[in-house]
Amino acid sequence: MKKGLLEILRCTGCGHSSFSLEGQEENSLEIRSGRVLCGHCQASYNIEKGILDFFTNAPLSAVRERKAMDEDEYIADERGKRYRITPDTIETFKDKFLSFPEGDDSGFFKRGGSFQTIKEASDRFYATLDYLRLTGKERILEIGACFSYASSKFAKKGCSVVAVDISNYLKVSELFIKSSYFDRVFSDMHDMPFTDNAFDIVFGSAVFHHTADLARLFREARRVLKPGGRLVLINESARGVFEKVHPVFEEMSKRGFSDTSYTIDDWKRGAAAGGFKKPRVEFLSLADDYITRHKNRDSKINFKIKTAHFIARHRRLENFLLFFLAPLRIFFRPKSWRLICYKNG
Repeated sequence: MKKGLLEILRCTGCGHSSFSLEGQEENSLEIRSGRVLCGHCQASYNIEKGILDFFTNAPLSAVRERKAMDEDEYIADERGKRYRITPDTIETFKDKFLSFPEGDDSGFFKRGGSFQTIKEASDRFYATLDYLRLTGKERILEIGACFSYASSKFAKKGCSVVAVDISNYLKVSELFIKSSYFDRVFSDMHDMPFTDNAFDIVFGSAVFHHTADLARLFREARRVLKPGGRLVLINESARGVFEKVHPVFEEMSKRGFSDTSYTIDDWKRGAAAGGFKKPRVEFLSLADDYITRHKNRDSKINFKIKTAHFIARHRRLENFLLFFLAPLRIFFRPKSWRLICYKNG
């Protein structure tokens, strides 16, 4: 972390925001180790390898999920050997991590590969990056940053960025910060260690569905946003109104994960209950999604892929189809969509 992070910190124990540093060791880039002390209640939060740890007061559900994530053998190599996210794993696969989100065309990003879903969601991320129209003056919070490639992309635009996560996946950030620095914090997303009105943008990718209390999470995101600031969510799980909850959610719960199945209406109600007025859902390009998946899974040219390319070349036609198909997506399969909420006052 950099010392400037102290300006927006809030103690999750007492709620005060007066902090000092103790026993810090620094390099040319950041404070690598030490402690952050609350001047009101004297709570102490450790800094290790540049990451500030506010996870000490996390609820049992978050502790359970962190354990599940840290014990998950997330990566499988070409021989089928599986790896947890450890310092050795990060070093072994650093070239793969640094190629996120589009990947390096290796088997890790192809169908069945460990990073398939990241690759196949890359168009959505870049479309959203363009949508944000960053000037470089924004302060951005990424919730559930995971490997933190998005935070890196924001930082490369010149923005001041903080990446938050609960798991050791955040330690992959060590690979990115030398070329595009951002602060990193271990914290439960329901009670974050930041002052009110601290950020211009709060961003999340496939993270808000890891809660059983959408209203509380939206309320917390709204709290840390500046008036007029934006919350932008992509790649969130959603099911159609007439879809059954997929059995994978029960399986994930048994393993300790908090993944929850919501409809589009659930998402909008949760945002409204969290204090956001007029939350907006935007359905993203199905053509772009299909083209990306096709490139990643099957190189054969067929009628479907030709149709997708035709639609992608005629955006007015696609916009009409997006409008026309929106009710069907809400009822049966939302797929690619984005949620945008503004903090008004």
